[in-house]
Amino acid sequence: MRFLAYAFVGGVCALLNLAVLWLLTSALGLHYLVSTMISFFALTPVGFWLQKVVTFQTPLAAAPFEWPRYLVTMAASFAANLALMYVLVSILGLWYLAASVVVSLLLLAGNFLVNSLWSFAHR
Repeated sequence: MRFLAYAFVGGVCALLNLAVLWLLTSALGLHYLVSTMISFFALTPVGFWLQKVVTFQTPLAAAPFEWPRYLVTMAASFAANLALMYVLVSILGLWYLAASVVVSLLLLAGNFLVNSLWSFAHR
């Protein structure tokens, strides 16, 4: 059940990400990788609080310990995200929004495991 909650919250964040990517790339003309970076940094705090409250339901007092762990986890995910986006869009020619969906699905299970076992683990 926890994985389904994680995937649901991740889906909400992925939809927000698609909206930000479209706005920055198609509407404002930024390069898709720049848009990916801006979206990632803007939505990481949103994802943290949604996962904390909805998925893992940890106490507020744990946030000072969870937030740095979550940031480390998301930094690794960010590196993978950028690399995969580059490969899918610039090398394989996939549309940047479709590539973002593929990347989100590829990183879902790994991010869940690390966040479950470390970022939000009860200490």
